[in-house]
Amino acid sequence: MSARDRLLHWLDAERDRQLDFLRAFTRIDTCNPPGDTTRAADLFRQFLDSEGIAHRTEAPQPATPNLVTSFAGPRPGRHLVLNGHLDVFPVGDRAAWSRDPWSGEIVDGRVHGRGTVDMKCGTTALLFVYAYLHRLRDALPGRTTLTVVSDEETGGRWGAAWLVDNCPDVLGDCVLNTEPSGLATVRFGEKSMLWLRFRIAVPGGHSAYPHTGGSANKVAAALIGELLAIEAMAPDEPDVVRRMLDRGEVKKAIDQSLGAGATGVMRRVSVNIGLMQGGVKINMLPAECMLEVDFRLPVGITRAAVLQAVAAIVARYPMVSFEELLPGGPEANWSDPTHEMVGHLVRNAAAALGHDPQPIVSLGGTDTRFWRTKGVPAFVYGCSPAGMGAADESVSIAEFHHVLRTHALAAWDYLTAG
Repeated sequence: MSARDRLLHWLDAERDRQLDFLRAFTRIDTCNPPGDTTRAADLFRQFLDSEGIAHRTEAPQPATPNLVTSFAGPRPGRHLVLNGHLDVFPVGDRAAWSRDPWSGEIVDGRVHGRGTVDMKCGTTALLFVYAYLHRLRDALPGRTTLTVVSDEETGGRWGAAWLVDNCPDVLGDCVLNTEPSGLATVRFGEKSMLWLRFRIAVPGGHSAYPHTGGSANKVAAALIGELLAIEAMAPDEPDVVRRMLDRGEVKKAIDQSLGAGATGVMRRVSVNIGLMQGGVKINMLPAECMLEVDFRLPVGITRAAVLQAVAAIVARYPMVSFEELLPGGPEANWSDPTHEMVGHLVRNAAAALGHDPQPIVSLGGTDTRFWRTKGVPAFVYGCSPAGMGAADESVSIAEFHHVLRTHALAAWDYLTAG
């Protein structure tokens, strides 16, 4: 049996073990905040130990450990990095869930629980991909690295961002990530997050005397209207990105995977007034109001350009000040959509799906941006994002096995082609 045939055999023969691990991972609370992933990291360590795989822990904060493991083949070649995260969104209102969010229960062909979609399914898949490649290390050239990180859901400062800045051995030549993307798409880039906090201060007073002190909430309403106009900014897309996203089959896949209208949102700024706080009681003029606004910037629009537009708006409101909540964050980022790895992912996914996933830009952020800012191509292929972060989150078992298989074969093809 060839090495590739052995890989195919394990992918099929160990499906129960793969699923059991996903369910065990799902049963561990890794909500962020607070972001404590120590129990989940222990589960991954136990698995790696059972496979005889050496690993290390990089933990700039004790409660948010990052696991790193790497092996080299018998001859030089490419360095492939697999990246997934441990932390998940908070559960929210438990009463909104029809079953225990940490149950890992199987119902109707799906594993139920918080984080099954984002991204316990994907991180489990990469763990098994790495284990199978490690078993075949004598037949694989180059180097393969697995990074299992914390802190993704709150920006990655102590997770992937810390790793790429402090551990150069995790950079590699290419990165594979299994964040939920939808089986119809492979993601080669992502929009940038620009988070701003606005503070409005006026004298305020009695609501019967609006002419005396003004209302911070009224100012906020006017300010919001002007901020929303930033969505009309036109991006200056690189030619290769523009040509890819202009393709009819790509547009169809975007809306199919992300919902009708996603094609337009992908290529423009989106503005979300995520938090608004102002006022004391109904018959008082609010003296203060605070807004927190999430701008998502497409490829072709810089953070500086949006900040300049915001500053011009705020200059018309002397009672308003603003600050950046994630200063120095990366720009909207992308890797070449014609990169060889895209071909490996598309070909291996299509063999099972019967159609080609299409290369697109992600609406949300992933840890791949930290590698791209270091010049390392990075690509995402994962399960459907439906239900991500919602009550009764669940993932398709069939999609889980498909994502695992696609990445294992794409990784094999990439490493052996080098």
